[in-house]
Amino acid sequence: MDSRLKRISLALASVALFTLAGCGGGGGSGNTNTSSTTISGTAAVGAPLVGTVTVRDALGATKTVTIGDNGAYLVDVTGMTAPFIFRASGTVNSQTYTVHSIATTADDNKINITQLTDLVVANIAGQIAQNYFDKFGQNGNTSVATKAAVDAEVAKLKEKLLPVLTALGVDASIDLLRTPFTPKASALDTALDAIQVSMDSSSNIATISTLLNSTIISDDLTVKAANEPNPPTLSSDNISTGAVATATTDAAAVRKVLADFIGKFTTGLPASANITPLLTSGFLLQDMNGTNFANTVSSNSSLVGGSISNITIHQIDYSDPAKITARVSFTLLDKNGIELEHEQSWRIRKGTDGVWRLHGDQRVLALAAFPHMVKNLSTAQDCVTTGFEFEIQDFNTANNGGTVAYVMVTGPGLPATGLRYMPPTLAGAYWKIDGQSDGYYVMGNSCLSTQPVDDSTIAAIPDSSTYTFTAYSAANVQVNFPSGTSTGVYGLSVPRRPLTLTEAKAAVFPVISSPASSATFSTYTNGALTVTASNINPTKYGRAYLAQNTDTGDFRSTEIDFAPKADGTLNTSLSLAAAASGNINWRTMRVESIDPSRRVMSSVYALGTQP
Repeated sequence: MDSRLKRISLALASVALFTLAGCGGGGGSGNTNTSSTTISGTAAVGAPLVGTVTVRDALGATKTVTIGDNGAYLVDVTGMTAPFIFRASGTVNSQTYTVHSIATTADDNKINITQLTDLVVANIAGQIAQNYFDKFGQNGNTSVATKAAVDAEVAKLKEKLLPVLTALGVDASIDLLRTPFTPKASALDTALDAIQVSMDSSSNIATISTLLNSTIISDDLTVKAANEPNPPTLSSDNISTGAVATATTDAAAVRKVLADFIGKFTTGLPASANITPLLTSGFLLQDMNGTNFANTVSSNSSLVGGSISNITIHQIDYSDPAKITARVSFTLLDKNGIELEHEQSWRIRKGTDGVWRLHGDQRVLALAAFPHMVKNLSTAQDCVTTGFEFEIQDFNTANNGGTVAYVMVTGPGLPATGLRYMPPTLAGAYWKIDGQSDGYYVMGNSCLSTQPVDDSTIAAIPDSSTYTFTAYSAANVQVNFPSGTSTGVYGLSVPRRPLTLTEAKAAVFPVISSPASSATFSTYTNGALTVTASNINPTKYGRAYLAQNTDTGDFRSTEIDFAPKADGTLNTSLSLAAAASGNINWRTMRVESIDPSRRVMSSVYALGTQP
């Protein structure tokens, strides 16, 4: 080959190399860019984010850039290896947000980072995007980030949102990941203002809703797009550009009042008088008025230094201009980021003075619903049970007319006629299932030869199932409460079903090392009882409970909510006063751990006949 031809061949080879580098190899991973390549886009959650964008490549290398004007970012990925995952962290109206996005190749050079792209990443990973970003490039986890997977999830998400998108003028052909948009000046930006997304790391379920109607849909992150042939869609009822603009301003105020509340605990416990101005005059939470609530939280040391996360505004109801009300859910964390409580359905109301205040859940009954698995350490076989706990308490019968004779609980996995809960003799105590000594609905028991509910029925209970509590009078007429929900009906959502009995027998329960056995516990009468345990989920508060009763009805109990140590252990003490009369004929102690799906796992000593 003469020198001229040789030079031409080398030049063609260089062009080919440059082209391959720019394309990044299509949808595959592990492609290093040797040319200068940038990726840009917009980081926004409706309003543009003020903060930074960090990109992480398939080998774990990262680069961080500052978000520019109006949410614009640009990052140079030269020399980095596709696929790429993005994290935008910043503030909007003094609220902190972290959202993620993804690019399978470098020539995906326009990539948005929004709450919707965060949901796309979560669906690809089968877990919340934050956790996927933190470990991106490890153990081959980038293999799921293919162009086909990304495109499928983007298309499926658009299908779920399409009624709202089109109602707000968004082009039906939009690519939610790659189509450029301008915050404050585009139809997509308005849609981002309207659409709310929250992620539950406990259940790996995302909740999608809008500010202006009550439509809520769930998205199981572990289910791929191909397995959702007919997904639920958001309703476009009450959705308009003008309405969204008003709701966006109000949403910022709603978030602020929550920030103001937890801000009272930044350095210590506030006086109850400092909490009261944040509450409406009609505040009601779990049958507790504003005065009692303020007194309770102002003495709760677990809140000091705490924070509120996963705030989701499910709807702002404008139907009554004098009672504009937002329905929100959020997670309450202690100073170490351990989950204290997940609140499902709070109300925040705008007063006639234009100020938003906490309104509680407006329930005249205190309610809870959760799967409960129990290991009874007092039996020779350590019997394991699985089922539901539906907790009902009525602290103030005056605010519901005092006419509630029983409550029916209905929902997936329960008997067709529901469960009838009867009020206790002692005011404020837990209600019991009719004919039972407690309120625990047992679906499986390893010590029974025949199970109440077979495993296949338990396994078929959908995630995020709603359980309905309906109050009735003695005349079997549905009660209309004078406050709160006027129909006397409340609904609670349960993120995950109970474990099947097979699963429960193999599950991790707390291990109690002190008292060392039921025989040791049987000698306890009063005073301090040392309680040590392990195998407790360190990410959520647990609970320890101690109680006794005598043959004369002298019932005493105590319980504590505790933050487990980082290694999942507990070392504390519980104490009961000596019985005033009679002989102890029942005693129990339990340690509860909340699993990642917010199911309660209890290890229990129970001796004698339960009162």
